[in-house]
Amino acid sequence: MNENLRDALDNMYDARIPSLWMKISWESSTLGFWFTELLERTAQFSAWIYEARPKVFWMTGFFNPQGFLTAMRQEVTRAHKGWALDSVVLFNEVCRAFKEEINSSPSEGVYVHGLYLDGASWDRKNCRLFKKSHCGM
Repeated sequence: MNENLRDALDNMYDARIPSLWMKISWESSTLGFWFTELLERTAQFSAWIYEARPKVFWMTGFFNPQGFLTAMRQEVTRAHKGWALDSVVLFNEVCRAFKEEINSSPSEGVYVHGLYLDGASWDRKNCRLFKKSHCGM
């Protein structure tokens, strides 16, 4: 048994992601979460390839989300004759609908879900950010 295999088995026993995997993978807190994310990513990509373009994309499911956003900007640029990619900017709008309620893709751009906030929370009722309350520990 070589060192890489021993390290992988030790990490799996401790529910950690093997260090060799982390070199070519994404971060996750435990091996269980990592495997669940692997299944969800596989499901998203398989549906996209074999069924149809998703109406809503799981943004954190991309290994390189910036590349996805660049591809989306290229798609919008190609749809408008005379536009330059460098002049196309991202515009974000928060929808009130849950991802399950969206029945069609937007006329331009994409819907995404799975984003996270640090240091703030989202008020769905008023559609705005609000400061997280600090809980005593």
